[in-house]
Amino acid sequence: MAAKTGLVLFVMLVLLAACQPPPAEIVDLPTLAVLPSLTPSHTPTSTPTPTLTHTFTPTFTPTATNTPMPTATFTPSITPTFTITPTFTITPTFTATATFTPTATFTATATPDTPQIISFTASANNVAPNASVMLSWQTVSDTARIDQLNQQGAVVQTFSVVPSGQLPVSVPGNQGRLVVYRLTALRGGQQVTASVPVTIQCSIGWFFGNEFAPPDAGCPMAVGAVGAGAFQAFERGFMLYVNANGLNTVYGLQTSGNLYITYPNGWDGITAYTCAGSPPAGLLAPQEMFAWLYCTTNAPVGGWSQAVGWATSAINKDARTIQYEDGTGAFYIDSPVGVFRFSNPQTRTWTKIK
Repeated sequence: MAAKTGLVLFVMLVLLAACQPPPAEIVDLPTLAVLPSLTPSHTPTSTPTPTLTHTFTPTFTPTATNTPMPTATFTPSITPTFTITPTFTITPTFTATATFTPTATFTATATPDTPQIISFTASANNVAPNASVMLSWQTVSDTARIDQLNQQGAVVQTFSVVPSGQLPVSVPGNQGRLVVYRLTALRGGQQVTASVPVTIQCSIGWFFGNEFAPPDAGCPMAVGAVGAGAFQAFERGFMLYVNANGLNTVYGLQTSGNLYITYPNGWDGITAYTCAGSPPAGLLAPQEMFAWLYCTTNAPVGGWSQAVGWATSAINKDARTIQYEDGTGAFYIDSPVGVFRFSNPQTRTWTKIK
């Protein structure tokens, strides 16, 4: 813009000079010939524009080279490490250890001549009398049997069974509070055994306490019956009387052999029997129904005077309790000196349990 203004000014000066007389001023025209140099200076200002095209700086493209996408090649290195985790699935092959269990069956075949009992169980171990129980067993043997034992270990019943199988049994209630089933497996002249105990749970308790019941006692048939009674001790035995549930029975016990005998009471309640005579000092004659028994019946062995001797205590007339075992015929009677257990009438033996 300054160049144009200068040019205009210059032209005006030239025009003014033209209007002046020519002598002195025209000589300076050569300086006006500098005018051509004005145009060349305009072209140099036009040439800087090429420098502007140079500022297009291809140097900006190097920044494009800064996109080192080769870093994407780092992701392939991640995938190999990730594929290592599938190799961890080798652990399911650890389940092959389950196949190690067949070695247990291999031990059975290792000794083919020796019988083995793999298992022996009962479906219940505490049952009511006469309840049904399933016995199950598995053996490696040629033959097998199951014995039913009472609490004393005596064999009561035997079952021939297959080497492996099941057997339903009815647990007896008349062989004590404990029944044992014993499995015997046989092979090559050898045998092995295993036992399963079954406890009998009685629905009725003993009047004298279950803890005092003998090991071979069954369950009570019913609750104890209470009635009029009597008791007298002798030198070598005892006499008991019970009138409960219409029994009205006299029991004579001698200590020799622990034998007893029973008689229906035949005393009329009035008659005094004196066959025994006068007892020695400190001893007594039998009284009331025991005098009747002493004088009119026999002891389990011989006469009463030889079997039991003289009385050592006066008659006791407290009420008595009697209770029967279910299925055995045995029964219990209390007394001032304890509880007596009487076996069935066939064996006619007694024991004092309490």
